[in-house]
Amino acid sequence: MKLSLKKQKKAPVVPITPRRMGFDFSGIRNTDYWFDNDPVLTHLLNMLSLTFPDGERFFVDSVRAMRDQVEDPARQKDISGFIGQEAMHSLEHQAFNDLIAEGKYDDIVKHALAVTNKLLDGARQYMSKRQQLAATAGLEHFTAILADAILRRPELINKMDPAVRDLWVWHAIEETEHKAVAYDLYKDVGGTYLERQRLFLSSTAYLIGFSSYFTWQMLKRDNIHKKPLTLAKGLWKGFGYKGVISSIIPDWFTYLKPGFHPWDDDNSALIEEWRKTLPKPKGKNAA
Repeated sequence: MKLSLKKQKKAPVVPITPRRMGFDFSGIRNTDYWFDNDPVLTHLLNMLSLTFPDGERFFVDSVRAMRDQVEDPARQKDISGFIGQEAMHSLEHQAFNDLIAEGKYDDIVKHALAVTNKLLDGARQYMSKRQQLAATAGLEHFTAILADAILRRPELINKMDPAVRDLWVWHAIEETEHKAVAYDLYKDVGGTYLERQRLFLSSTAYLIGFSSYFTWQMLKRDNIHKKPLTLAKGLWKGFGYKGVISSIIPDWFTYLKPGFHPWDDDNSALIEEWRKTLPKPKGKNAA
């Protein structure tokens, strides 16, 4: 039986359009510290990138499994856009991840991917479809606030190597465009406040633990653990005052509000501003 839509907070009208970009990462090696020439932040973002292909397939599956419970044509169009965008993210980041995995870090990458798949397989086996959607909505909030942090701070983007800068800007734009899709669907299918908080806290805890552990493994491979000053500088850039990660902590907490909605923070103006800086897409592919 299909559910009627509940009244939602009015959100800006943001088209959700999948775009195949076909980024070229030539000129960069997997040993390059492409973010501000900093090993800590480079490896941290590399680890997040490694989770994207498998993680976003999980997101797509969780949304697709429950989309038939919503009748509204506009919502269905947004869901199709979400699925198409996440599919494109997986393709583009897979190409980037293949570069990361070459040679020096191959065994670490294989281990990280094995852990990722084990966690996702466990979620599929032991969580209900609605719980999987709740986890997706929570992790989508995490990616949305990280995207917002990138788009609001041009100085961060300017610290990225040009060979990978467009990948992260494009991904941040599209995470902003579809940031409410999984959340709205979860509310439509009767998701509860306590359930979404529980899955948000547990799923982001897993992501933080995973990223921290494997970032440390990459740093050890580079012997950065024997360079305390380099390590300290990187940690400060990430977690110190106005750090890349510490700056999103207040936004992370907004998800805990009972009346939260992703578009409470209307940052849609950033989308077109940054899209103008990207190369033209090589194609479109909607679900």
